[in-house]
Amino acid sequence: MMVPLLSICIPCYGRIEYVRNTLNSIFKDNKDISITDYEVIISDNDPNQSVKILLEEFKDYNNLKYYYTECEGFMNSFHALTYGTGYYLKLHNSQAKFKKEALNVILKEIKQEKEKQGLIFYTNALLGNLKCVEYYSFESFMYNLSYWSSWSNGFGIWKTQFDNIKDIKLNKLFPHTSIFITQYNLPRYIINDKPLFEIQRIHKRGGHNKFKAFTIDYPSIIEECTQKGYISKQCQKHILKDILYNFLPSLIFNKYIARIETFEDKGFKQNLKIFFPKNSYALVWCLSFITPFKIIYRKIRVLL
Repeated sequence: MMVPLLSICIPCYGRIEYVRNTLNSIFKDNKDISITDYEVIISDNDPNQSVKILLEEFKDYNNLKYYYTECEGFMNSFHALTYGTGYYLKLHNSQAKFKKEALNVILKEIKQEKEKQGLIFYTNALLGNLKCVEYYSFESFMYNLSYWSSWSNGFGIWKTQFDNIKDIKLNKLFPHTSIFITQYNLPRYIINDKPLFEIQRIHKRGGHNKFKAFTIDYPSIIEECTQKGYISKQCQKHILKDILYNFLPSLIFNKYIARIETFEDKGFKQNLKIFFPKNSYALVWCLSFITPFKIIYRKIRVLL
C-alpha cells in the first residue's frame, strides 16, 4: 500500500460547519492535488459524534478517515497524530482552512525535507517575515518561534520521530508542545511563515481558562526546557517577554474590549506574579489598547 507523504490530523469536537469548510478547502480548493499524496484524519472526541455526518458528504474521498476517540479536551491533539500513516504528521485545527495552492506548497516542502527530516513549523504570517527560515539549533529555533510553539496548527512531526518518542508526560492543555520539545536535539529546523491558512473566527470562543494557560501552564513548559538545558535562560526570558508584551494584551483586548472571546480569567492577576515581573497586570492592560493597531499592521504586511 502506498504511504502518503502527508497526514493532515484534525482533532474535532462539534463545530460541524467549520470542519466542513476546512474539508472543502482541502478537497475542493486544492483539488489539483492527487489524493494519494495525502490523507485527512478526523479524530472526534465528541460523545455525540456529530462530525461523523460529514463522511457522507465527502464519501468520494477515500483518503478521509474518521476515528472516534474517548479522551479529554486537548488530549485529542495527541490521539489525532497517532492515527496518521503518512511520512509527515501535521496537526491541523478544525477551523483552519487551506488557501488555494497551500497544500501544494506544504507537500513540496515535505518532499524536499524527506531525507533530512528537519522539523517544520507553519506560523501563517504570524511572525511577520512571510518567508521560510532554517535554523540549526533548538535554541535559535525557539527564540525566533517564541510563544507560537504553543500553536497546535503550526505543529508537525515526521512519523518516524513520533513513533520513537517513549514514556512522554503530556501537558493536558498543550500535549502537542510536550511532543514538540522532545525534538530538541535535531540538526535542522524550519519556520515557514508564509500565509497558507485562513482561520475561521469562532463567535464568542471560550471554554477554558486561557489566561492561566499562558501565565502558568505554557510558561511551566518553557521553564522545563530551560532546566533540562534545551534552551538558555536568555531564550526563556525572551519568550516570556513576548507573552507579556504581545500575547496577553491580545487576550485582554479580545475578552474585555472587543468582546469576541469568553475565555475564563480566574486568578489571572495572581498567576502573573509567578513568572512575570511586578506591575505586569497594569502593563498588560495598557498594551491591550494598541492591540488592534498591531493586528491592522500585520494584515497590511500580508496583503503587501
